[in-house]
Amino acid sequence: MAPTGSPGRRRPADRSAPPILHFAYATDDPLHDAIKLLSHELASPQPGQQTILDRLLDVVLVQALRASFRQDAHAPRWYHASGDPRLEPALRAIHSDAANAWTVRDLASLSRLSRAAFARAFQQALGQAPMQYLTQWRMTLARDHLRAGDLSLAR
Repeated sequence: MAPTGSPGRRRPADRSAPPILHFAYATDDPLHDAIKLLSHELASPQPGQQTILDRLLDVVLVQALRASFRQDAHAPRWYHASGDPRLEPALRAIHSDAANAWTVRDLASLSRLSRAAFARAFQQALGQAPMQYLTQWRMTLARDHLRAGDLSLAR
């Protein structure tokens, strides 16, 4: 759901992460497997270790955020909405191609809903209208580009 991009660009999960994560996980949770693999990699240094550790730490962070958000009634609205099969296609489209001239009709079509049903579901799940969310997302991306210095204000 999050955009791809330069290291200077932050993803929604980055902005939503609390300073300390509180969660519990079971041995059948993917987070357990990722931590076990990370521990194994730390215990036996081998060529390419830093590359593996860098990737595993990303995996552990995302899995930890997921675990925390699953258990948090106050998790970001976008997290819960991204798990809604009616809204996920539209959110994925917005996040992967924010520059597209999306309309409510386009997004509703991706979600296989009428415009009215889509707009209502979106408003209930995210607390704002689809076009308001899209505009906010575009402004977030613009801010991140300006902070990273990879685009000018004019661009």
